[in-house]
Amino acid sequence: MVNRIGGLASGMDIDSIVKKLMNAERAPLNKLYQKKQTYEWQRDAYRSINTKLKTFDTYISDNLVLKSLISKTAASSNSNLVSATATGSAAGSLSIEGVSQLATAARKVGEQVNAVGSTKMADLGATGTIEFKAIQKNGQLASEATKIEITSDMTVDQFISKVNSSNAGISAVFENGRFSFTAKNTGDVKGDEEIKVTGGVDIFNKLGFADPSKVQNIEGKNAIFTVNGIATERTTNTFLISGYNVTLKDTFNGLQTISDKYKAAVEEFNNATDNLANKQANLTTKQSAYGASDINSYTANHETAYKNAFGNTLSLSQQVQYNKLGSDTWRNLSTDEIDFIKNQSSVQGIKDNIDGSTLSDESKAKLKDLSNSALDVLFTNKDQLTDFKAQADYAKYGTKLKDFDQNAIDALKRFSYNSNDSIDKIHKDIDDNPEFTKEVKDALKSLSKDDLTNLIATDSATLKTYQEKAQADDLKQKYSQFGDALIKGLQDGSKKVEDLTTEQKEIWDNLTPEKKVQFNALAEQNILRKEYLTADAEEKAAVTRLNEATSTQNAAKADADVAGILNGDGSIDDAKVNAAPKAQAVTMTSTTNVDDIMTKIKEFVTTYNGFIKDLSDQTKETKYRDYTPLTSEQREEMSESEIKLWEEKAKSGLLRGDTLIREGLSNMRALVYQSNPAIDSKYNTLFSIGITTSKNYNDGGTLQIDEKKLREALEENPEAVEKLFNNSEGKEKDIVDGKTVDTRGYLDKLRFGAMKSFELTIEKKAGRSTMTDAQYVIGKNLVDTESRISTWKRKLEDIEARYWKQFTAMETAINKANSQSSLFAQG
Repeated sequence: MVNRIGGLASGMDIDSIVKKLMNAERAPLNKLYQKKQTYEWQRDAYRSINTKLKTFDTYISDNLVLKSLISKTAASSNSNLVSATATGSAAGSLSIEGVSQLATAARKVGEQVNAVGSTKMADLGATGTIEFKAIQKNGQLASEATKIEITSDMTVDQFISKVNSSNAGISAVFENGRFSFTAKNTGDVKGDEEIKVTGGVDIFNKLGFADPSKVQNIEGKNAIFTVNGIATERTTNTFLISGYNVTLKDTFNGLQTISDKYKAAVEEFNNATDNLANKQANLTTKQSAYGASDINSYTANHETAYKNAFGNTLSLSQQVQYNKLGSDTWRNLSTDEIDFIKNQSSVQGIKDNIDGSTLSDESKAKLKDLSNSALDVLFTNKDQLTDFKAQADYAKYGTKLKDFDQNAIDALKRFSYNSNDSIDKIHKDIDDNPEFTKEVKDALKSLSKDDLTNLIATDSATLKTYQEKAQADDLKQKYSQFGDALIKGLQDGSKKVEDLTTEQKEIWDNLTPEKKVQFNALAEQNILRKEYLTADAEEKAAVTRLNEATSTQNAAKADADVAGILNGDGSIDDAKVNAAPKAQAVTMTSTTNVDDIMTKIKEFVTTYNGFIKDLSDQTKETKYRDYTPLTSEQREEMSESEIKLWEEKAKSGLLRGDTLIREGLSNMRALVYQSNPAIDSKYNTLFSIGITTSKNYNDGGTLQIDEKKLREALEENPEAVEKLFNNSEGKEKDIVDGKTVDTRGYLDKLRFGAMKSFELTIEKKAGRSTMTDAQYVIGKNLVDTESRISTWKRKLEDIEARYWKQFTAMETAINKANSQSSLFAQG
C-alpha cells in the first residue's frame, strides 16, 4: 500500500497528473474491452442467423410439409345426396351407387321421474358412482369406463353438466322429467351396446331405467352404401375413401344397396366356409404328421426330444412360464411360501388365506404386494415352483460352471479363504490353486465375493445340477448357431458340411454322433411343431372369420327381409329390386387446383428470397473501421442518441465477407440444380419446373420463377412436382439402379441437409445459449480476452502504485528541502 501525498509541498495537482498518465497506460486495456465487445456482437450476429434459420424452417414445416403442397377440389354430381372434398391424394373418380341407411347414434331414454333440474340427485336415491362406456370414433366401445361420481348435494342439472363435460362420449339431457343419454359418435358396435353402464347399474336404474319395457333403447346404426360397385359400411356418415372426404346426406337406391350388401355377405360367408374347410384339412394333416390329436398333444414328444438334446433343463413351455416373472421373484420364494401356494385351490384362495396362514409377517407382506397377474403365474406353475426357484438360483452364478468337471467341483468344495481377504488376495489364491484349470479360474474370478461364498457353501449335488444346466445352455447356444432346417439337412444329406461356416464346422465336428442324432430329432420336432402351431392358428382365424361372416350375413338378410326382397329360398328377388325407381349414381371427380399450388410455391420463393437477401446483405455491409466500440469514458461524454448512432456504425460489417455464411448460402443454392433419381419424370429438378437462381451473383442465390413453365408442369404432372418438393418415401442414402443416392424431396434436403449443416457450423463458431463459452470458438476467444483483461487490470494497478510512489517520494523530498530552507532562514 503506497502512502499518497497529493502535491501539498510541490503545489502540483498530482491526482490529475496520475489520472492522465493512467489514461495513456489504459489504452491496451481499452482495446481488450473493445475486442471483447466486438466478439460479443459477432456472436450475437451469428446466433441471430440461426434464429432466422429456425424461423424459416418452421415456416416450411407449417406451410409446406404438414400441409400438402398439392391442392385438389372435388365436384359431386348430386351434392344433395353425397358431397365430397378432395385431399391431395384424391385420384380418379368415385361413384356412390346407393345408400340404404345413414349412420345414427345410439340413445337411451328413461321413463318419467319425479324431479326437476334443481332436484337433488339424493332425492332420487341416486348417489355414488356410475361408470359409462360408449362407442368411440373408431367404432369400438371404449376400453376403459368413465366414472361419474354423484355426491349427495349434486342437483340433476349439475349431474347432466358433469356427464356432458366428461370424456364418457355421451350427451345427456334432462327435460320434462326424463333422462336421455345419446352417444356422441354414430355407428354400431358389433355384438355389444353403444352405450353401456358397466358400474352403478342400480343407481342408473333409479333415473327411470329400471323397467326395460318403459325404456326407449335406440341402437346405433352404420351407414350402408355401395361405392364403385362394392357394398360396404361405415360407422359415420363422413369418412375418407380414396383421397375423398365423403359425406352421405340422404338415402337413395336403397333396395339395390340392400341387395348388393346381402349378395356380398353371402359370397363372403361361402368364401369363409370354404377357407375354414381348407384350414381344418391342413390342421388334420399336420396332426397326423405329428401324431397328435389336439394343440396340447405335441408337448410330450417335443419336450422328450428337447430333454434328450439338452439334458436336465427347463423345457420350452416351462421357460415361457419362467420368463413371465423375473429371476428375483423365483429366487426369493421361501420353502414355506412354496408349500402355501401348492396347498391353495385358486388365485383367490391364495389372496383369501394369506392372513390366516402360518407364514411369517414378511412372507405375508410379500405375497400381498404381488399383482394378480403375478399370483396367477405362481398358481399356474405351483408344481414347478421348486424347479423354478432352483433355475433362478442357478441363473445367479451357476452359468459359470460350464467348464467344471467333477474334479473341479470337488476342488471348489475344498477351496477356502478368510472372510477378511481382499478380492485381489482371493483371486491370487484361485490362480495359485493347481486343481483349477484356466477355464475354471476365469469362471471363479468373474464372481463377486458374496456369490463365490454362496457357491462354495452349496452342496455337491446341487453344484452337479448347476454344471449340467450350464452345459445344457452351452448346447442350446451351439444348436442356435445352426437352426432346425440346417440340422435336419445335415442329417438327411440335403446340406453338406462343406457349406458350413468355420465356426459351425468346428461345433459340428466336436459333437458326438449321439448328440447329432438328438439334435436332428429335436429339429424335426421343432419343424413339425411350428407347422402344427401355424396350422392351428390359421384354423382359429378361419373360425373367427366365418363367425364374423355369419353375423354379417344374418344382419344383411334381416335388412333384405324387412325390405321385402327375399325369395322363399333366401335368395334376392332381383325382379323386385330392378322394378324399384333408380336414381343416378353420385359421381365425384377431383381436379388439381393449380392456382392454389402456384400461390404456395410463390409464397415459399418470396420467403426464401427474403431470408437469402437478409443473410447476403450482412456479408456486404460496410465496415466503418473508425467506429470502434465505445469505452466507458467515451460513453460518459455522449448522449443516448449519439451512442445509438455510433454503435450502429460500429456494428456494421461484423459479418462482411463471412465465409461461413457464403458457404451456407452456396450449399442451399446448389440444391436447385440437384436431380431426384426417385422421380420417374422429366420434372425431377427445380429448374425443370421453372425455378432457378438469379443470374446476378450479387443477389446471393435468390430464386426466380418462370410462371408459364411452372404452370405447365403442374397441369401435366402435379404428382411429380409434389414428390419433387416432398418425397415421403425418400431416403438420404437410397439405392436406385445399384447406386447410393439421395431420394429425399427438395424441402427435406434443404431443411435437414443444407440448413441443418449451416446451423451446426454456426453453433461451432458462436454456440447457443445453453452452451458454456468453452464449447465454441468465439466463446474461447472471450475466455482468453477476459483472462488478458484481468492480467492488464493487475498490471495497471502496479503501474498506478509506481506512479504514486514516485510522486510521493518527490513530495517528501521537496517537503524536506523546504524544512531545511526554513531552518537556514531562521539562523
